[in-house]
Amino acid sequence: MAQAKDVLLRQQIATEHKLGASYSSLAQRYSVSYNTVRAVCKSYEEFGEQGLIPRYSNCGRRAASGAERSFRLVRLLKHLHPGWGVAYVLVRIGRDYPGLSLQSERHYQRRLANGGGKLPKPQLPPAPPAERSRLPHDTWQIDAKERIGMADGQERCFLNITDEKTAGLLKAKGFPPRPYQPSCLE
Repeated sequence: MAQAKDVLLRQQIATEHKLGASYSSLAQRYSVSYNTVRAVCKSYEEFGEQGLIPRYSNCGRRAASGAERSFRLVRLLKHLHPGWGVAYVLVRIGRDYPGLSLQSERHYQRRLANGGGKLPKPQLPPAPPAERSRLPHDTWQIDAKERIGMADGQERCFLNITDEKTAGLLKAKGFPPRPYQPSCLE
């Protein structure tokens, strides 16, 4: 596999070629291919010192267009159907989305195994700070409790009114529940 040559080696090759050394002699001296020496020299002639800086962004395989989109779809289907294998997921995607470019089954298996299969947690917006009452009777809380069983076997409903600041009970009223009345929606 080809490797990017470091800047010092590139400068030495370009400098010696400028002084008259041939591509072949430079390739032998520095143990690099003829085409590498030629590419370094041409890049130096065209771009100057900037042409000697390695472009690491050109290294590696190019991702196919839509590759990330197809991976997200595979990951989603695996999340929704954990019992399905990657091969089956790819068959389903190929059938439902024939225009989507897919990579090899092994590619998706590797990405899912390396932690790529976890869906990110949704980011919730921060909760606004709760405003508490500063003085008594600024805010009251009303709470209803329905059909509480009593010791004598009867049921009661309660309505409590409490002051938020002091947590003091302002009023409590108990009353029997109404008989069941079906709503018009049932």
